[in-house]
Amino acid sequence: MLPHGATYGASLPDCPMLLFLYYFIILVTSFPIQGYLSREVACFYLFAKCMHQLFRFPLALIGSSLCLALVTPQSLLAGGWPQEVGRTFIKITFGSSSSNTVYRFDGKTKYPTDNGGATVRDYPLADRGLVLYLEHGVTSDLTLIADVALKRSIITSPLEQRTTEGVGDVGLSARYRFFSSGPHVLSGRADFSLPTGYRRDITPPLGNGNLNLSLSAEYGVSFYRAPAYATATLGYRMRPSIYAFSSLDDESEEFEPDYADVVTAEAEVGYRLFNRFLVTGSIRYLRTTRSDDNDFDVVHPPETEQYLKVGGGIAVSVWKNFAISADLSATPSGKKTANSRDLFIGISWQGRLFDSQSNQN
Repeated sequence: MLPHGATYGASLPDCPMLLFLYYFIILVTSFPIQGYLSREVACFYLFAKCMHQLFRFPLALIGSSLCLALVTPQSLLAGGWPQEVGRTFIKITFGSSSSNTVYRFDGKTKYPTDNGGATVRDYPLADRGLVLYLEHGVTSDLTLIADVALKRSIITSPLEQRTTEGVGDVGLSARYRFFSSGPHVLSGRADFSLPTGYRRDITPPLGNGNLNLSLSAEYGVSFYRAPAYATATLGYRMRPSIYAFSSLDDESEEFEPDYADVVTAEAEVGYRLFNRFLVTGSIRYLRTTRSDDNDFDVVHPPETEQYLKVGGGIAVSVWKNFAISADLSATPSGKKTANSRDLFIGISWQGRLFDSQSNQN
């Protein structure tokens, strides 16, 4: 499933904070800021406007996401390699995740919203999202990372359809390269996930509502002279019961689940063709530090979970520092998780955010 976060039963501008951001960013983007940006970044700015028209996500929220980013799809330089000093990587990804079945606590599948003889077989669980991801090289070894998602989550039962949409958690990260020798690189990464005030007790749930802190080791190796690489990541995510940055729809009832910590492992291989196409294959495994025999619950995120995802993708360099990408993954096994098929389509840009002439002025 896609990253969580939002408000149930309200369109995006119905939230006062989002309404303020909406008009504030519209005011900012009404000025000719393209004159202060490099030509490539100006084109990226125009692409954001196109995404607003195509997917009906407010441009203001894309702009506010960029502001927050200066404080969940990954860059092509993941796996331990930092960004060069002063260079920035930006990626906007549209994601779609759909599930006909879910995995029970024993690993068997079931239909999640059936009610007696009434059934739903046309993807009763669905997520749609727009993710903004940013990396910036601060030093030769240190890279700062941020991401934020706009998301729409849908649960369809035989009786009704419920939809939640809004801004998900804000992610703040740092990657530091500790070791580099020849084609090998090893880095440490710290990730901090902060809820944006959404209600954690609504259905469908669009966020755990608690703070998350992850620590991981990232390894990468280049197979130069062959145009290929491989990466591996091992991480641990702490999910303490700190709910100060989310809210409750029903304040009369306490809702503070005891989410288990998470261990993650992932690997990726990539091969570049004709210096323009990058073909990748990936595998990701997630498991919580404890398990239970409670069944999958579509009302609230599971406190424990386990899944294996496998997938692949292709990225194409289309013009100067721009690339477009498409990634597809499936979930062949799991416990208390959605048996989802995930599709991500993105556009990325890598370079210096401001022209040197603009900096001199």
